[in-house]
Amino acid sequence: MRVLNLTACLVLGMSLCAFSAPPPLPSGQGSLATVSTPDGFTIYCEIADTPEKRSQGLMYRTRMAPDRGMLFTFPEFLEEGYWTFWMKNTKMPLDILWLDRDGTIVHLERYVPICTRTDNLCPRYRPKTAAAQVLELRAGQAATLKLATGTKLTIEMPK
Repeated sequence: MRVLNLTACLVLGMSLCAFSAPPPLPSGQGSLATVSTPDGFTIYCEIADTPEKRSQGLMYRTRMAPDRGMLFTFPEFLEEGYWTFWMKNTKMPLDILWLDRDGTIVHLERYVPICTRTDNLCPRYRPKTAAAQVLELRAGQAATLKLATGTKLTIEMPK
């Protein structure tokens, strides 16, 4: 019985540690941004801040943890834009959130489906309002976290 309790404590302790801080990224992949919701949930985001990283996005990935995402930034542009996204080669449905410079959601597409086309005719998703950054989450997370147009997120970029 004592061994069983010790095992349960170890398993519980390890699972709590898994949610307290993100594991480091593989070498060469940079640091994570943190995005906090008004309810205090933290999303650890890879940063797509170059044309190459933005082009690759979350292509070919088949899953993503609920506390993970990808934050697309456009630092070389001074103006906000109508950033268009598509799901070519993306193997999991996503929620796509367009944010202004202050982190407020200005447009949201929920449960964007994968596109299995092999040509370049996958549907494109574009905001109705100009945005400075885009956040991709696994499908359903926006609803789970009660995120909607007008919700302000707090974004901390790595130092």
